[in-house]
Amino acid sequence: MFRFIFAVFIILHGGILSATPLRIEITQGVIEPMPFAVPVFIAETPNAVEVARNLTSVVRNDLTGTGLFREIPSSAHVSKITSFSSPVQFSDWQVINADALITGSVSVNNSGKVTVMFRVYDVFSQQELGSGLKFSGSAN
Repeated sequence: MFRFIFAVFIILHGGILSATPLRIEITQGVIEPMPFAVPVFIAETPNAVEVARNLTSVVRNDLTGTGLFREIPSSAHVSKITSFSSPVQFSDWQVINADALITGSVSVNNSGKVTVMFRVYDVFSQQELGSGLKFSGSAN
């Protein structure tokens, strides 16, 4: 008997329900900034230490300044990047909830030519995004 009453209800009211258009109003979105970690870039040469620190700061500030990213402070980093070519210990970055890891190295030769290399990693998939970037130019 219940099935019969339910079927009659659906038949009678189903047309009414489908006749009214569905209206969805979105008043605002929620954008959660992506947490990222940028350890201080590796200075490959003695005269690259200051340039490496400055470039690290620029990258951090530029990403944070967009509002789309949230920096995980260096004090929270579990491990340190000591070599640009060393494998990344992804578990150390996962534990601090970093979605992205950006590493870099800087070298300055005797004539003042600066070479910068970057890598971006997706921490949770444990993959490098792309194949890295390399830029060279004068310090001026």
